[in-house]
Amino acid sequence: MINPETTNNDQQDQGKNPWEAMANKVAQEAAAEQHETGPVQVDLKTPDYDERFRQAEYYIKKAKIQAEQITQEGLESGAYADRDIRLDEETGGYVIDTYVMREKTAEDGSTVRVAELEDTRPVVAGEWLATNPTQQEGDRANNYAIPDETFRKRYEATDTPGVYRGKGKARIIKNPTGRPVVIEAPWGGEQNGDENCYFCAVCEDETEASISSDNRYILSENDFAAYGPASEVE
Repeated sequence: MINPETTNNDQQDQGKNPWEAMANKVAQEAAAEQHETGPVQVDLKTPDYDERFRQAEYYIKKAKIQAEQITQEGLESGAYADRDIRLDEETGGYVIDTYVMREKTAEDGSTVRVAELEDTRPVVAGEWLATNPTQQEGDRANNYAIPDETFRKRYEATDTPGVYRGKGKARIIKNPTGRPVVIEAPWGGEQNGDENCYFCAVCEDETEASISSDNRYILSENDFAAYGPASEVE
């Protein structure tokens, strides 16, 4: 007689070798653990995050970056290959791979900095290729593309050719999940962050009404270091 409280998996395992049943149990537990520690899909456009951003501190980007406007000639000649722009053979268009530095624990218990792919997105002539300053010697460069209209709004030229000063504004919060996360980036495709990343909502000024409802994305620890509280920057 079958025990009505026995699960389907238990019923199936009753007719198997005990070692095989134990192996199945271990595999199931490992899969459950992986599910618990894997990336969390986060939607930054929900009412919950609307409120979180309304309560968040107001920041201004303070760092200087290197930037140049992308040309079609440069794309076709491979001039930006050393800054992570490449031809995507599948689509026939150009894309940029953006890497960020993340701290990991090595086998000996020490902390190491590792470059990990944050996202990949299409690029076209007319956009700007920007490079953030590295936080530590030996870090991989953080290259990313910015649409022309956005760049002109958020950056201003300095006295040094090719160097621009950030003036972007945002409400920023620390990743509240305690786990790696994945979001749908406002520029298309997925963007991922680790448990130490930040969530950013672009805004025009300190008013709640200016907080963008859709231009919300992940900032790595490196990205966040480029910002400062408005009260300290202005």
